[in-house]
Amino acid sequence: MRKMMTAFAAITMTTGLVACGDNDEAEVITEDAASDGTITGEWLADVDSAEFENDNRDYTLADGTFACNSCTPPYEVTANGEWQTVDRPGVDSIMVEEVDDRTVRASFRFDGEELGTSNWTLSEDGQTLTNNFTELSGDEDVTGSESFTRTADGPEGSHAMSGKWTFADIGEISDAGLRFSYSVEGNQFTSTGNGSSFTATLGGDPVAIEGNNSNVMVSVEQTGENAYRETYSRDGEVLSTTDVSVDGDTLSAVNRDERDGAVVRYTAQRQ
Repeated sequence: MRKMMTAFAAITMTTGLVACGDNDEAEVITEDAASDGTITGEWLADVDSAEFENDNRDYTLADGTFACNSCTPPYEVTANGEWQTVDRPGVDSIMVEEVDDRTVRASFRFDGEELGTSNWTLSEDGQTLTNNFTELSGDEDVTGSESFTRTADGPEGSHAMSGKWTFADIGEISDAGLRFSYSVEGNQFTSTGNGSSFTATLGGDPVAIEGNNSNVMVSVEQTGENAYRETYSRDGEVLSTTDVSVDGDTLSAVNRDERDGAVVRYTAQRQ
């Protein structure tokens, strides 16, 4: 589903850094840790701070078939507004509908559960593509928007959405998609998100992410004082790394996708 949902939300979902919901224990941790400057506590990501590098998209919608050429791995489905079975990590059904000559809608499911929807709208001049998305797989629904700038046209005769795009701007994202919490007790590192969580031993083997259906594993190592690296993998292949560090009440994060070289940087504030 990555490269169809928002890049920022996809990053946070992949790493488990999504809304933690109403968690009394997390609130207590935050109160205890607010004055010690460690990573332990609850955080809210700052959308305005997000910076994207090499975040490119490549779509083709032609002859009734939609192809996401930049997805990892790429895939294609018939764009007839009907659910179709796909073999993808964490997604087993996709529906793509050509609404009109400037609008395309895509929805995703896993094991019968609705995961989310992307509504893509093309500007009148054809140079800007805006995605209004809804993410449904967590404890709380997440909504938001993002926009992309055209870098290349699609094939002749294809839908206007077709072509190559690069990230331009991120719009509002509901707080449910921006809140997350960390806890470190001894050598146990815990990350809690919107319906997903994990506890890993620092320097230990990868562990499964509870609430994640794509078989992603994560390992964590401490890289410095109040600095950690999370490494995400599937079937032994490294997918991405996230480096997080804390300075007082500000957390800085850098996520690198090892498959396509995309990088997302952002900060978060202690709550």
